[in-house]
Amino acid sequence: MKTYRFIYIMGIFFLCFTTVSCKKEENPAPIVKGYLNGTEIKEIMVSLGTTINFKYEIQAASNLSKVEVFVRKGIGLATDSQLFLRKEAATGDLVGDSLTVEGSLIADTDLAISINAIDSEGKITILQLNALLDVSEFKDLVMMDAMADGTSKSFCSSRYGLLLFAANTAADPAAIDFGFIYMESNQVVKASLVSFSDFGKTATYPIVGANNVTIFKRALAYTNSDAASLQQSFDTATDFPSVLGIDAGKAAPNLNDGDVIAFKTQQGKFGNILVTSIDRKGESSNNQQTINLKLVVQK
Repeated sequence: MKTYRFIYIMGIFFLCFTTVSCKKEENPAPIVKGYLNGTEIKEIMVSLGTTINFKYEIQAASNLSKVEVFVRKGIGLATDSQLFLRKEAATGDLVGDSLTVEGSLIADTDLAISINAIDSEGKITILQLNALLDVSEFKDLVMMDAMADGTSKSFCSSRYGLLLFAANTAADPAAIDFGFIYMESNQVVKASLVSFSDFGKTATYPIVGANNVTIFKRALAYTNSDAASLQQSFDTATDFPSVLGIDAGKAAPNLNDGDVIAFKTQQGKFGNILVTSIDRKGESSNNQQTINLKLVVQK
């Protein structure tokens, strides 16, 4: 009886061993390495106009079936996606289990370069490389003079190029850099940008943002090339005077079409603002004046 039991147990053991040893090992998905300007890295920060050389090295355990490379201009929701390259085994332009893809682009905006590598077993590897400008530029920002009922977008978060209502400032005051006022009866103020830290002194809204200071200076020319140029623009600009009991530099008063303002945020980010136009609406207190801006800020 013991002999049969031993044979039975050994049979089960060998059956399990045979099952495990005969199991087919599954192939991995394609291996993809990505390079930006000669370095194996997923993201770089560059200045406007920089040439971006990208390269992908693909190695698959089985033959490649399809390889696609897409280039998206802009990072986030508002992107312009374009097909850069497509190779397929079905059309005869893709052969074997390895491939190197190379290309060059000019960084005139943020770039996202992504590859889809699919093998003959349907396994896919996706790798995205980012080339980000060291500045962000926002155009056609229209700020409105503050309305008593709070229905005007009078505040700006320069990091995101967002214009906000007074009610929005309570949710995240640290994100607000400055506001816009128009005092048609005050000849030294009129169209002005005011640091959020001192906006309450304008008697427009009872807002206190003492810990979020933006410093303004008058610059000679608008620049959007790189972060270093923005800092230089600020360092060489001239100071604005004190108005409304606000310390010099915390307001950019009496602005006109074509004026350029260099600024530095509480977070130490440098930027430039170009006043493209001001709608003074006859300088009537019954109307809501607006200022149209182009803004560039260091990331």
